[in-house]
Amino acid sequence: MAGIMKPGLGILLLLTVLFVLQTLTTCKKTTSMSLVENIIDAKELKKLCRTRNNVLLLFTKGTRQSSELINVFSKAAEEIRGQASLALVDCSGEAKKLCRKLKVSPEPHILKHYKDGEFHKDYDRKHTVQSIVNFLKDPTGDLPWEEDERAKDVLHIPDASVLGKLLSKEKVPIMVMFYAPWCGFCKRLKPEYEAVATELKNKAIMAAMDVNKPENTVVRQHFNITGFPTLLYFEGGQMKHKYDGENNREGLLNFMKNPEKQPEKPKEEEWSDSASEVYHLTDENFNTVLESEPSALIMFYAPWCGHCKKMKPEYEAAAAQMKEQDVIVY
Repeated sequence: MAGIMKPGLGILLLLTVLFVLQTLTTCKKTTSMSLVENIIDAKELKKLCRTRNNVLLLFTKGTRQSSELINVFSKAAEEIRGQASLALVDCSGEAKKLCRKLKVSPEPHILKHYKDGEFHKDYDRKHTVQSIVNFLKDPTGDLPWEEDERAKDVLHIPDASVLGKLLSKEKVPIMVMFYAPWCGFCKRLKPEYEAVATELKNKAIMAAMDVNKPENTVVRQHFNITGFPTLLYFEGGQMKHKYDGENNREGLLNFMKNPEKQPEKPKEEEWSDSASEVYHLTDENFNTVLESEPSALIMFYAPWCGHCKKMKPEYEAAAAQMKEQDVIVY
């Protein structure tokens, strides 16, 4: 019937519109002119590293041999402009002396990263525009999940538009893990999630989306994602369930086989209910208590926060030790 909207079409249109609006607010003009600098001597290299804090150098044995990578390098420079600097060093030309001084012998090319004026590391990721851009956005961070070979059966969703299309077109069940790269619980769940993705290949889609990226804020808001990881189950383009089972392979598999019968996740004890020397503040007593203390150490936390959970035993131990000195920890 012409007046009936297909399941998932509404969410596709909404996510696409939100994604376009988000993109337009951050869009910058680009030009076809290459932003890759050419370095021929030590003086130029020293100046570049002194004035820029995020530099990726491409050393080549010859530009003809490395023409394909140079093209990728140039495109990456346009995409990452303003956030990093990319430079080319042709060891077969005028920069031969510089390459000898640095003891660099590209066969036929090698990429080296400099951070805050110092050599950081050899670039060891894929020679693609996206991989180079991902690295330069966070050169000290972990390998992005989508580039990990162990996650080849996990469908990685880059943005809201792709998510909308996936939900509107796919007929098989879909589980999406919304995560942040820094999240400890997410890191521990990844291998379990990868195993389930491999086991359910061609039967269901186990997808993942980094909603810590600014461009994916719209998705985070749309699904009201406030903690990580958040796992949502979709059928026919509609969100059916939020997964609340155990974060392991067995729990995920059991859920995917029978999503209607979801076991309740054991409720964790409230920190304020456990015995310790930490004094727990509330909205009612916060101001009163602080007004009566000359100084106070307060830990603000979220129950779902992995880093907070790791810190609790240490914090409790410190509270017990400081109590002996008549100091109260909140």
